Amino acid sequence: MPVPAIDAIMTGAIDGRIFPGAVVLVARDAEILHVAAYGTMTYDPPGNNPVTPATIYDIASLTKMFTATAALRLYDKGKIDLAAPVQAYLPHVRARDVTVWHLLTHTSGLDLRLSTLRHAGREGLLAAVYDALPARPPGSSVAYTNINSLLLGEIITAVYGQPLDRAIDELVCRPLGLQRTGFRPDPALIAHIAPTEFDGEWRGCLVHGVVHDESAYALGGIAGHAGLFSTAGDLWTFCRAWLPAGSDHYPTPLLNPTTLTLAITNQTPGLAQACGLGWMIDRPNFMGPAPRSSYGHTGFTGPALVIVPHDRLIIIVLSNRVHPQRSAPRHHAVTAAIVTAALDSIPTRDSLPGPVT
Repeated sequence: MPVPAIDAIMTGAIDGRIFPGAVVLVARDAEILHVAAYGTMTYDPPGNNPVTPATIYDIASLTKMFTATAALRLYDKGKIDLAAPVQAYLPHVRARDVTVWHLLTHTSGLDLRLSTLRHAGREGLLAAVYDALPARPPGSSVAYTNINSLLLGEIITAVYGQPLDRAIDELVCRPLGLQRTGFRPDPALIAHIAPTEFDGEWRGCLVHGVVHDESAYALGGIAGHAGLFSTAGDLWTFCRAWLPAGSDHYPTPLLNPTTLTLAITNQTPGLAQACGLGWMIDRPNFMGPAPRSSYGHTGFTGPALVIVPHDRLIIIVLSNRVHPQRSAPRHHAVTAAIVTAALDSIPTRDSLPGPVT
């Protein structure tokens, strides 16, 4: 059942040049309720590069959720202890009081602007990350910073014994059957990938088919905090694995149900923001009126995921809002409006005549 209100929201956003194009997918578990592509991949020249539901986007910080999922799978396997200090896995890290749990909840107190280190190269950037000390006592406050997920990715690499891209592929993407999700996409796919920003300051070109995030680029395009490319369809499959009580599509859950429940439950009560293990919880800035205990994530380039567990709703928005240049993040309001339209237009689970699969 298409949602006409979403079409109007997206037309207005494109007319307002919030982004040149986007894909929106709304589903209840295994049932797609609305999926549509809007606009074009770029503003100039218009009309010759339309977005399709299969368009591949740089998903920026949505990468963090794949990193968190890989780490939690290793936790389920007894390979990672959430209460263990980061030093237990990365001995050269100076921040001895920071634990894996702190990284997953963004409560480590570490605060390092990775983009300022882009000229340091891979080794220099990692050296600065390993040398960083908390600016605030670990566990005392929530501060969303890339260094947390970057270090989590380094832990996965050390524990799994394989490069991070292979670890995430084997622990997350392959088990879910994802077809178009990965780091450093094949150049042959360039026509299907939405470009991001024209980087005249550093790279001197339109960033297209390579990661937009400067620090992830300096690390070779593979990092725990950014670097993945994906499609709306793949992200729908990923989100379905994060619905409570699993899904008929996954006879073998990706995570232990106890671990999944832990990850989507507020782990930072009493602090300024609610965080699960990787997930953002109850964030009206992009979730709009989503019921309490909804969870999701956003990315700098324009993507967003919202999961409403009670109604088993999944809302995915993919855009390249940084094209051709980054600006104030007006796209969050668009996502919030889409969530509002979806909740207003789609029957709630309680009003359905039978069980939902």
